[in-house]
This record gives sequence, structure tokens and C-alpha cells, in this order.
Amino acid sequence: MDSVAVENYLKSIWELGPDDVATQDLAQLLNVAPASATKMVQRLTERGLVKHIPYKGASLTSEGRRRALSVVRRHRLLETFLAQTLDLGREQLHDEAERLEHALSTELETAIANYLGNPERDPHGHPIPGPNGELLIDEDILLSDCSLNQSLVVTQVPDRDPNLLTWLEGNGIFPGTKLKIISRDDFGGGINVSLDDSSVQIAISVASEVYVILETD
Repeated sequence: MDSVAVENYLKSIWELGPDDVATQDLAQLLNVAPASATKMVQRLTERGLVKHIPYKGASLTSEGRRRALSVVRRHRLLETFLAQTLDLGREQLHDEAERLEHALSTELETAIANYLGNPERDPHGHPIPGPNGELLIDEDILLSDCSLNQSLVVTQVPDRDPNLLTWLEGNGIFPGTKLKIISRDDFGGGINVSLDDSSVQIAISVASEVYVILETD
């Protein structure tokens, strides 16, 4: 198994890219100095896990992508397991899974997946990679890109910011929520959505992190 640092870098490159990821963006996501990120990218390049082109960025090789998705799979399975067995809230899951994902053996990963019925999405709605790195092909689109008065269903919410998740949950916005955009604030950049018998104003920065699909009959 790769070291915790290597797994974190590979997963982060995949989340940001997986191609042409700037070292500065990688350093910011991992909360490390740019020099440290540069040094690790060089190490990963030497190991054949990353290709780095100066002034363009870092991209995962096929092997780097496979290993990154292995970590993503473990993380999202753990989130699902913790939610279903311990009833943890969505805002608690990410940090707990981050702590556990590197210690999960292949055997335990398989056992958890089987116990859960091999789910395709985690509690935040994010697709769970298969054991060979295969990913669910979906038609999710950003809420911020949708037109007015379309019938939508929330499929994914962001998982890194517990305060944002708490706000979304408090306003009834989570995977499975049905809503419509009823107006846009062209000056403030926000949108107003209707759900059930209420309406919620959502900043465009938040709407750009929520994914939906068109509701089908």
C-alpha cells in the first residue's frame, strides 16, 4: 500500500483534474507549502504515477488514476458505512472517512461493500468507483447551469465544508430533494429555488457545488 502522503496527493490530483493540475492548487487543497507539493509531484513522476509538464501542470498516468480511485472508493464506502451503521450526519462523514481510508485493507473494503449491497453513490451523492476503478456514468449537471422552472432532483452535495452541509441540510437540500429555480439575481449572482412549500435563496458559489438531474416522469 502507498504511504498516506502519496495516497492523499493522488486523490487530490484526481479531484482537481485529473489532468493539468497546477501545483499551487494542489498545495492549497492539501494545505502544504508549494515547494512541498512540487517535490512530491516530482517523486510521483519518477514513480510513473504522474506526468508533469512545466507551466501546464500535473496529470495522472493510468496507474496513478487507478490508485487514486482506489482511495476514493475506500473513502466513499466508509462514508456510506458510517452513515448507515452509526447514523452519522452528512456533515460528519468526510473527516471521519479521511482518517480511516488509508488503513482499510482490501479484504475489509470488499466486506464493507458486500455488507452495503455494493452501493453506487455515497451519502453525499458522489459516485463510488468500482473495485477496478470503474465509475458510474451519470448525467449530473450543476445547479448553477440550469434554466428557470425546470423540475430538478438533487444528486450531489459538496462534502468538505461541514458548515455548508449543515446549511444545505437545514434548508432541505440534499440528495433526492426536488426543486425548481424560480428566479435569478443577475446583480448579486444568486438564485432562488422552490422546494415543497418554501423557497430558498442560494449563492451562486453554493449552486456551483450542487449537482442535479432533470426529473423524469
